[in-house]
Amino acid sequence: MKTKFIPLFILSSFFCYTVFAQANALSRFYENARVGYKNAEGKVVVAAEYYAGSEFINGFAIVVKDDLRGYLNEKGQLQIPLMYRDANPFYKGYASVKFGDKYGFINPLGNWVVQPIYEEVYGFEEGLALVKKKGKFGYVNDQLKEVIAPQYEIATQFSEGLAMVKIGNRFGFINKQGKQAFPKTFDWAGLFHKGEALVGIGKGKFIINTKGKILREAPEHEEHDRDHK
Repeated sequence: MKTKFIPLFILSSFFCYTVFAQANALSRFYENARVGYKNAEGKVVVAAEYYAGSEFINGFAIVVKDDLRGYLNEKGQLQIPLMYRDANPFYKGYASVKFGDKYGFINPLGNWVVQPIYEEVYGFEEGLALVKKKGKFGYVNDQLKEVIAPQYEIATQFSEGLAMVKIGNRFGFINKQGKQAFPKTFDWAGLFHKGEALVGIGKGKFIINTKGKILREAPEHEEHDRDHK
């Protein structure tokens, strides 16, 4: 098997760039109950004028003033104006924001990639984001395509390749292709964690695996995530 040789100057350049980027990264600070940003030397780059602000994620920090949200770039410039009622971090070049009463997706220039058509948008988990349109939940991929059409009254984000959804008056699980993972449904169900999920059948609580097989009855003290959207 051949081993690829990476020239030393390329590795050195990459290392220097990484160190430079880290050295120039801005960090959040608080002053008089407001948020600002300093550089690595402690110099204030963005005055503490925002009511709230996130750390930098994928090149942007979300800042809040007068209940409106916008985005700072890594230079501390307000690249995307304060105009959104809600905003989420950028993920693979897109961010979900709430404009008026609906959510859509913007690019780093603040241009709409998907117009505001969703009542709710949740963060990406395992490459898919849970969205709600016309009262039903579905999923978009990281290219913002609706890969699972909005059709569920209740649904969760994906966990370990499966999402809990309401099917009729029962609860079951679907895979990332939108297919029911196994025929069995339950009176209620939680999310999968380490290959197991807590479900309800009648008055009983049970632990199932990702194939829908009941592994054991759950003790009263055992708790898994039962929350759903």
